[in-house]
Amino acid sequence: MITTEPTPNPQATKFFATNTLVGTGSVWYDIDLAVQSNELVKKLFRVAGVRFALLQENYVTITKFPQWDWDEIKPKIKSVLDTERCYIETGDTDRYCTDEICCAVRQIIRMDIRPAVQMDGGDIKFLKYENGVVELQMHGSCWGCPNNESTLGAIYNKIASKVPEVKQVRIV
Repeated sequence: MITTEPTPNPQATKFFATNTLVGTGSVWYDIDLAVQSNELVKKLFRVAGVRFALLQENYVTITKFPQWDWDEIKPKIKSVLDTERCYIETGDTDRYCTDEICCAVRQIIRMDIRPAVQMDGGDIKFLKYENGVVELQMHGSCWGCPNNESTLGAIYNKIASKVPEVKQVRIV
């Protein structure tokens, strides 16, 4: 039986699968990436209203278009997850760093920030550190979340308290 859990973003919901979907990391899809993917993902995007999908260990976070109602979408997504199976051994993971500051920032994100964001059905990817600026990508329930600015502020505070060289965190 597929269960759901709300996220801080009213446009995103976590759907827990009965099997493991991704071994390590996470995989994010929009419609362009979905057409080149496996059957499970293709069928998820055939559900009217689905905007993005983030696959992680044993759940999928679906972000919908605002004009669609969850009461219409949820049963269709549950049906897809009940009937289709997929397993992705390794999802897209953070890019690697070569200097000490970059590695410290990456570790804070991986160990402290990312698990908290994933609990709410989102994901955060470290892209780079350069000249005091950390660049990140946010997926899943994070995309379009009304709490995005406060989350970004909390991320900055967490990183800057441990790595004072960081002067700004931005989402790209």
